[in-house]
Amino acid sequence: MHKSFSEFFQDPQNGLPLELSIKKEEHDHIIEGEFWNEFNSYPIIDGIPRFVNEKNYTNSFGFQWGKWPLIQFESKNIGKPMEGHTRKMFNVITHHKLNDIKNKNLLLDCGCGAGRFIDICLENSNSKIIGIDYSSSVTTAHYKFSQNSNVCIVNADALNMPFKPNIFDGAFSIGVLHHTPEPNKGVSEIYRCLKYGGWFGLSVYSKGSYYDKKILKKYRRIFNLLKPVFNHYPPLFYSYFAVYVVKPVYNKVKFLRRRILKLFPFVNLPDSKWSILDTFDSISPVYASTHKYEEILGWVQFNGFKNIIKTHWGNGSLFATKDIKNNKE
Repeated sequence: MHKSFSEFFQDPQNGLPLELSIKKEEHDHIIEGEFWNEFNSYPIIDGIPRFVNEKNYTNSFGFQWGKWPLIQFESKNIGKPMEGHTRKMFNVITHHKLNDIKNKNLLLDCGCGAGRFIDICLENSNSKIIGIDYSSSVTTAHYKFSQNSNVCIVNADALNMPFKPNIFDGAFSIGVLHHTPEPNKGVSEIYRCLKYGGWFGLSVYSKGSYYDKKILKKYRRIFNLLKPVFNHYPPLFYSYFAVYVVKPVYNKVKFLRRRILKLFPFVNLPDSKWSILDTFDSISPVYASTHKYEEILGWVQFNGFKNIIKTHWGNGSLFATKDIKNNKE
């Protein structure tokens, strides 16, 4: 973590200011240290501020991004079937907002995983970017961006973020909040942390989509029951089986497609590695809720977001702003 990010933090448990103690640093990057006040303390370990215990309901994502850290990065897909996919997804959900980003803005990636959307942001500006994740994927993301003084990766809870109010110029949460027990609370936290006039791009699983299939929910329940004994290997084995055995049959035998998906759901993409990753992602999480657009719209309206635009990445995405007219300061 670069020193310059220290001013943005507060105690997530009580909202009080935090002091910073540095134990080890290199060229203004804090390697070991601690945020603290008289009530609580939070360590900085290997350059990552840690406000939560990594052993939580998101451990499948730590496994996932440790195994496939760079597959979805644009730089790794040049000349391949999924080239441009990550950039297009980001641009649609954020309403092409990066086109007008000023160089000194502060952005939030709420649920950064391995950091593929942070990577997109860095292509377009010299803004500062904070990426948070509840899982151990923060280690993967930090390793990718550790030499960049404009990026800070934080181990934190999207439903209780360790940031001061009204600090971010823009925020995005893409494919994340449906993996929490209370997605609407994540929207509230993002609203709290955005500046007035700040923008927000949101995408979650939609009702009626692939992720809403009954068979998927059954697989998730089974694999989570097996997890204490077999870790993440049952869903991993299934993902390879689905892509390398089931997918070829599905693509060749059209009249069996509906029956195949009723038994062996998988994400059918032109790149097999992406298919395996996304299939694993769909069957391994503890939480994977689906939502109607009207419900998602209700989350942002309840919190006071304005200028809401349905962005049509699936049926579960929108773009909104924290209206400057609400600023009563």
